[in-house]
Amino acid sequence: MKASNTTDRAGKHVVYFALQPSAEAVARARALLDGARAQHRLTARPVPPERLHVSLNAVGTFRRPPGPVIEKAMEAAMTVSAQPFVAAFNRMGTWRSGDAPWPLVFWGDEGVIGVGALYSTIHRVLVRAGMVPRREAEIVPHLTVTRDKAAMPETFVEPLSWKVDEFVLIHSVHGEGLYSVAGRWPLVG
Repeated sequence: MKASNTTDRAGKHVVYFALQPSAEAVARARALLDGARAQHRLTARPVPPERLHVSLNAVGTFRRPPGPVIEKAMEAAMTVSAQPFVAAFNRMGTWRSGDAPWPLVFWGDEGVIGVGALYSTIHRVLVRAGMVPRREAEIVPHLTVTRDKAAMPETFVEPLSWKVDEFVLIHSVHGEGLYSVAGRWPLVG
């Protein structure tokens, strides 16, 4: 199935690999967001806990349900070999780009090296499967917790961290509110 280049988000199927924070990290992210809400006049709803994630590798965007693509991505994911690691995000703030609402995110410095390494590992298996171009896109690992019209400046925080011991494949249908985990793979080591 070919990826769509349309900018119309209604009914768009998006497939990507991601990390999901632990329950403790979700609670801590929510507490930090709650603390920032009053100080920076943030009013938007937080991302629901079950949808919090750190995006890794994009598989594609499609007009129709991409069943065969999901199956191929799942087969490729089974060949990923990586060890568990700790992800630590020590900054929080609004990323202004375009019109509001803007994403309020956590991102990090050295604490996200493991995220980048896993991204590269997944990229290599997707290249071998013929699913992505050889050239690896650069990523800035981050966790979006809300999108708001108000902004918060970059703020250093006690690291929001968790042990990453698995990665997931997400299938999201924009415009319909559908979001599901299509597969999970453990990191062993």
